[in-house]
Amino acid sequence: MLRNSVLACALAFVFLGLAGSSHAADPALAQKWLTYGNQLLAAKQYDKAVDAFSTAARADSRNAAAWKGLGNAYYYKKDYANAAKYYRASYQLNPADTALGALIPKLDAAAASGAGASPTAAADRLYQAKRYDEAIQAYNNVVSQNPNDAKAWQGLGNCYNVKQDKPKAIEAYKRSLQLNPSNTALQNFMAKYAPESAASSQVADGPTDWVAPLWRSAILPGWGQYYNGEHGKAWLFGGVTVGLFGAVVVTYSLGSAAQTEYLAVPAGGNFDTPYATWESMANINHIAYIGFGLCYTYTLVDAVMSAKASRSGHALFQENPPDLQLTMLDSTGALGMKYKVMDF
Repeated sequence: MLRNSVLACALAFVFLGLAGSSHAADPALAQKWLTYGNQLLAAKQYDKAVDAFSTAARADSRNAAAWKGLGNAYYYKKDYANAAKYYRASYQLNPADTALGALIPKLDAAAASGAGASPTAAADRLYQAKRYDEAIQAYNNVVSQNPNDAKAWQGLGNCYNVKQDKPKAIEAYKRSLQLNPSNTALQNFMAKYAPESAASSQVADGPTDWVAPLWRSAILPGWGQYYNGEHGKAWLFGGVTVGLFGAVVVTYSLGSAAQTEYLAVPAGGNFDTPYATWESMANINHIAYIGFGLCYTYTLVDAVMSAKASRSGHALFQENPPDLQLTMLDSTGALGMKYKVMDF
């Protein structure tokens, strides 16, 4: 009985350990996207900054700076309701930021009074209330006034998707991606929803990740190109490089055998045949060796030069902001984050 109880406890601890590891934070990844988000914020690319800070928060939900950066992006977009929401998340993680704590009530008041509200935000509220016909009219009004509003086009696609009008949904989604090709979440959705209409690029618009393709090409020529999505180039240059390496090995082996045969020929014997084979294999070996060195070097350089943006392993938030719920996990005040991203 006691042994069974101990075994059950052990299994429970193992299960909890595995469950915890599946949600492990990645502070290094969060910091990389946080830095990139701040660069986008300084460049006034606020929509891309939202994506970057969202990815940072997904990578490490306890990073107060990531939530504050997300609040900053919405603040500069004059979306005070969402700015207050994410500032509040940051403040709960870092209550020492008293200036931020003092700003949150002001933003709540501004949002309640309608300050900073946009027609797109009003249409979003209609969508969230499941008043889809009214939301379609509201989104159409927005895009008629501003055809370059990517968020409104995506919202329009969401409405048509719910109403099962797939052709119109695809048309709206495609227009949104044309205006904001860095919306990776929508790209990924379209790849499943309408593969024939999906955007070609599925890579997050982040810092260049050249280390991953470099070490792959160093181990197996062409692997780095394949990792970068250049499959044709991977098979071509990878195959040529591996083939040249094989030629180096084969000609060296045949040349060595011919050399041994040449040295073993007795006086008065036929030296010409083994010597000719040895010489020709040596010449071919030198050419193959030089060719292999050039091709191998090329695959390394090309893998770095063709490197894509970092793939975080975490899906970016959609342009429509996620609902954020904060819950206390234990008596010590540890704060946990739960996310619910709005469906397409």
